[in-house]
Amino acid sequence: MNYIGYHNPYEAYLNAKIQFDEAMIPNLNHHISFLEDGEDVDLVLESLEHTIYQVKKQAYTNVEDWEKLLDHLPEDRIEEIENNPKGYGDLLLKELIWIRNYEMKWVKNKD
Repeated sequence: MNYIGYHNPYEAYLNAKIQFDEAMIPNLNHHISFLEDGEDVDLVLESLEHTIYQVKKQAYTNVEDWEKLLDHLPEDRIEEIENNPKGYGDLLLKELIWIRNYEMKWVKNKD
């Protein structure tokens, strides 16, 4: 994928979303087969969440400008984006917030 620029949130979000959707189909089928084989639901959900993180992280690798913007948003704006995103820019930022939250949770639990 080419570098996703700051100037076009519509294109940036849709390109990343298409990548995510295409990559998730086989991963979802894989996790469904775990459940069908009788694997523990909690372990499958934990694995699925980690897979979603990995796929999102890959899909949103080329959004450096957006990550920089996220670093400068006040906490109330971040909360607004998480609860009620408006437009493609907010949707893109919401995905980046989700990735960061997962990373903080994962790193925190690992320590």
